[in-house]
Amino acid sequence: MGATVAVVGDDLTAEVAARALAAAGVGQLLLVRRSGPWPEVVAAAVGGSNPEARIASRTWPASGPAWLEALAGCDAVVRSDFDDDSMLRAAVRLGIPVVVGRAGAAAVDVVSFRRHGPCPHVPLEVPEASASEAPADGAAAVIAGEMAAAELLLLLAGALTGAGRAHHARLPLDGGEPGATEIPWAPECFACGGAGSEMVLAESAGETVAAAAAPRGRPS
Repeated sequence: MGATVAVVGDDLTAEVAARALAAAGVGQLLLVRRSGPWPEVVAAAVGGSNPEARIASRTWPASGPAWLEALAGCDAVVRSDFDDDSMLRAAVRLGIPVVVGRAGAAAVDVVSFRRHGPCPHVPLEVPEASASEAPADGAAAVIAGEMAAAELLLLLAGALTGAGRAHHARLPLDGGEPGATEIPWAPECFACGGAGSEMVLAESAGETVAAAAAPRGRPS
């Protein structure tokens, strides 16, 4: 597979997703991290999954235009956690799909935003803010990384063709029933006839549900 995928995030979820994508034959991984390149032992493990995979690093963007530069040349993006910043809007500008995975204390959530755009009008700037809850580590992070990678591979293969423009999958960690929801998400600007909104994962009756709200993109 000759795809180039940006892996956004510094945690175990991002690392597991990168290893799974490399093992699946993704040709190039662009690591977008706040803390710089991976430690050598992690980079070696990812490279060991696919010795032919090319691995490069890009600095964490500080603005919307910088996100455009960081994602330039990518076929898709996989990201850990639901922090707010301009990444999702930059992906719409570029017309590339995004998969976001989060390992929570009670469940693993994966939201895939199908190829949307390119839209030159969508505003880029979103005030950067961290998600209200720190992501879980350990087994939950491994599951989130594997689920996000699998979802991204389905997107790249064109196998996710539901009625919605985004797809939310939830795996409870307490033995509950997993769930999936199609989301009529439309983040383009009004010039394109879109709703100018982004995804919010909101807590309702103890469950995470998907809703459209502007302009945020993190769990509330």
